[in-house]
Amino acid sequence: MIETMENPVPVIDESVYHEPYVVKDDCLCERIKVKDQVIEVKLADFVPVLKAEVTLDDGADQRKLFRVAGTYKDGTVLPEQTVSADEMQSMKWLLQRWGQYGTVIPRQNVLGKISHAILLTKHEVRNETVFLQTGWREFPNGFEFLMPNENVTDKKVELQGKLNRYKFTVPCEKDDLIFLSAMLEESFAPQRIILPMLAFTFLCPLNHFLKIAGYEPKFVVIIIGKTGSRKSSLAAVFCSFYGNFTASDLPMSFHDTANSILADIYYLKDVLTCIDDFHPSGMHKEQEMREIAQCISRYYGDRSGRGRMNSRLEKENAKPPMGNAVETSESTLGICESGEARHFYLELDENDIVLPEFSEYQKLARQNILSGMMMRYVDWIKEKYLSDAKSFADLLREKFESYREMFIRKLSERGIKAHTRTPDMLAHLKIGLEYLLEFLVDSEQIGENDFKKYTETFDELLLQNTAANSEIIIRENPVNVFCEKIKSLLDSGRCYTEPRGSGAPRQKNCIGLHDENNYYLFMDTAHSEVRKLCAEQGEHFTIKKNDLLKQLRKEGLIESKTSKNTISIRENSSSVVNVTVIAKSKLNDRLCAAVSPPSAEVGETAEQ
Repeated sequence: MIETMENPVPVIDESVYHEPYVVKDDCLCERIKVKDQVIEVKLADFVPVLKAEVTLDDGADQRKLFRVAGTYKDGTVLPEQTVSADEMQSMKWLLQRWGQYGTVIPRQNVLGKISHAILLTKHEVRNETVFLQTGWREFPNGFEFLMPNENVTDKKVELQGKLNRYKFTVPCEKDDLIFLSAMLEESFAPQRIILPMLAFTFLCPLNHFLKIAGYEPKFVVIIIGKTGSRKSSLAAVFCSFYGNFTASDLPMSFHDTANSILADIYYLKDVLTCIDDFHPSGMHKEQEMREIAQCISRYYGDRSGRGRMNSRLEKENAKPPMGNAVETSESTLGICESGEARHFYLELDENDIVLPEFSEYQKLARQNILSGMMMRYVDWIKEKYLSDAKSFADLLREKFESYREMFIRKLSERGIKAHTRTPDMLAHLKIGLEYLLEFLVDSEQIGENDFKKYTETFDELLLQNTAANSEIIIRENPVNVFCEKIKSLLDSGRCYTEPRGSGAPRQKNCIGLHDENNYYLFMDTAHSEVRKLCAEQGEHFTIKKNDLLKQLRKEGLIESKTSKNTISIRENSSSVVNVTVIAKSKLNDRLCAAVSPPSAEVGETAEQ
């Protein structure tokens, strides 16, 4: 064919795609054979090419993304798009993202052919892996601690939304560690606050190996303080060992949904996070926040994620919490006893924070020096212990079991009543502080005598804190709550009990019978009235009646010669009623006792 101005020779470029696709006159075409003749059939007025294939790795699952660039036939460069594997199959994204430039030729299966052409791009396609989870990961050349870091290009980590403030930059200078060792004293807050928070913060990078050892931490630290006590600012400083946070941009809050929190805490492996601002206002909001608090205590206390099914009815991998969490609150959470037992309480008084010194550490956080300290710490762990990770896990197991037995013994010797989970918490915190101190000794910031001094001080602080914490747990014991509210209902006259055998007609607010020695409670009515009173007072009493009966029997309050929690007694000559018998003396002893009995023997494994 002779080229003329009216009939130019088409320009065909075979260098962009593998067969059967070509570029003809700056448009994507497919070569097909028709009656022994090869022709080019236009698919679209643009040329899309694959730039990169990205693997998103969240530690449990992997999924693919594709980065696609394009040029319209008039030379307009189309913005590069990142599309999922599902989007690559449907190709509906062309119009959604490129608008009119993404128009295709209306022909059967044209979208499938365009997708096929993109994946047959000839030029070199970058293969990238983006990690969506922080923390330790084992690679062929050893362990690496993954964190978002602009200075690291070979292992890219991305966190979305409010989690994007987690980041490492560069390790701090060795001289900067003097600020870390200064925190061991009462630098900007009392040691009873600073030391447990340091221990918990530096325990986080040990989580991976404690899990291998079978002793992953299963508790949450909670900072309680009035408005203005700077509890959120304190939490932000400690979170800044893993990024750059202030009181106004903490990773999560109780205003988030439970599902949102559960999704986020999975990605924050081996680091510290914060769920901020538990302050119920109004009955509906209060119930919602308490339910979230209960969920968080279960998530971390059991280290379990929700089981899910995908759209193909296939079971997905569970995604439990992988790091540690601190909560801030204006009061105790008011959740069930086992939920409270999953918390380590730190009470922050209004004047505990020393502002001039505290401002210096906030400045260190802004300058990424605190996160630089953590970088040096994880590098130290890797260099000193991770040439043999299994031996390190075995060492942690031995330490944990030894420290747990030590705290069981000390709690018993001092007569401190504690929940069965408490010695585990104390052992974990002791391990966290011990490895921080060992790091500072190796970094020549403190000496061996300092190591011993801080360890002894910390052990004593933990025991003192446990004595205070146990009062909180005992206060939330449903048996104690029930006894207290029953007494309150009777003393106030809101409810009453009839003398046994009186035969008098009962009013609606009658919750049972009594004689000189016992109460004979109608448990359905009594349980309902206690729940109503708690709800009116903004308290949480969610235990079911049958579970309460079991707990009352377990703690020795029910008077019964059989295995049943209720008995039938004759009210008068013509009627029999089912009641739960509680001795008056035992109920009064329960309310007047200086220290209530623990929920179980300290040292046993609690599975609640």
